[in-house]
Amino acid sequence: MKEKILGLLACPFCGEDLSLQSFEKEKQEIREGILKCSCGQWFPIINFIPRLLLKGYRENYSNFLKRYRLSHLKEEMPTKCQTSLSAKQVQKSFGCKWMSQPTWGTSGETKAFMNTWILEKYGWRNNESFKKAMKSRKYILDAGTGLGRVVGDFCKVNKRGEVFGVDLSDAVDGAYQNTKQYPNAHIIQGDLMNLPFKKRFFDFIFSEGVLHHTPYTHKAFKVLNKFLVTKGEIAIYIYKKKGPIREFCDDYLRRFSTRLSERECWEFSKKMTSFGKALSDLHVEFEVPENIPALGIQAGKYNLQRFFYYHIFKCFWNERFNFNENNLVNFDWYHPAYAHRHSGGEVKTWYQKAGLKLVHLDISESGITARGLKP
Repeated sequence: MKEKILGLLACPFCGEDLSLQSFEKEKQEIREGILKCSCGQWFPIINFIPRLLLKGYRENYSNFLKRYRLSHLKEEMPTKCQTSLSAKQVQKSFGCKWMSQPTWGTSGETKAFMNTWILEKYGWRNNESFKKAMKSRKYILDAGTGLGRVVGDFCKVNKRGEVFGVDLSDAVDGAYQNTKQYPNAHIIQGDLMNLPFKKRFFDFIFSEGVLHHTPYTHKAFKVLNKFLVTKGEIAIYIYKKKGPIREFCDDYLRRFSTRLSERECWEFSKKMTSFGKALSDLHVEFEVPENIPALGIQAGKYNLQRFFYYHIFKCFWNERFNFNENNLVNFDWYHPAYAHRHSGGEVKTWYQKAGLKLVHLDISESGITARGLKP
């Protein structure tokens, strides 16, 4: 953790300032330390990352307390609400997902694909347009950063702004390794529903494929909006509600798959990945002659694998990715306890009710991407 961000952090329990005690430093960064609040909450800094989680999401830090002779601190502290088993499952699921592929999307074909996909769906079109859009931003938040892939992108195009990547899971350890070369990158383990910041100082908030994995997508969106300054922008991507066949299969399969262990679901997802690859290898295209509104199917030419993927059940396959990289995408869908789907109309209403001006909306087969400005 870099000391310069201390004044921007706040206790996620009460919102008050935090004090810092440093135990170990390395290259101007705090490797090990502790953050304390006057309300009694305390948060460890472990392996350069402040762990700003409330009870329910916290690990057992007894060894940390023993190592630095902090036995006077209470491990059990009050919390705002009881953490559900489903929410805890999501935290563990994403930690397992990302740390099984700790460089996913940070290099090679996955990086190239994700860069193009992000630029297109958010309406930035190309790197120059993206750089121009980010140039004047002072404080950027990547809400649900995973392995920090997008944090790195923001740091590259805006070297003067401070870029924060927050994630609930242990993926933060991978994110730190993937972004530590950037002096303006800051990785924090935190809960999007109880963010550890002073309200309203971010002028750009980004959340790619994360809000639908929280207990309530709209509520999470409203929480993020509280931290956005006037003339700031918030950009999100969430799952779109699909046709009735896919929705039925999603609910049917996820009732089973979300109860599996991480290893069991990884193996289950392999079956879907192998099926997707088999369909893709056929190189079959066909045409739907007329719209079928009742099934949410539009007339037109389809690749067989894509048709199954969008209208029957999730069997992602991209020939530019290796097998495990493809499988990670399917695991991302089948294992987390929460995977809400929404309509374009819902998203428009969220922005409108939040007093945001919607400046970009992209509704594709897979999901909904939106950007909005706070007047």
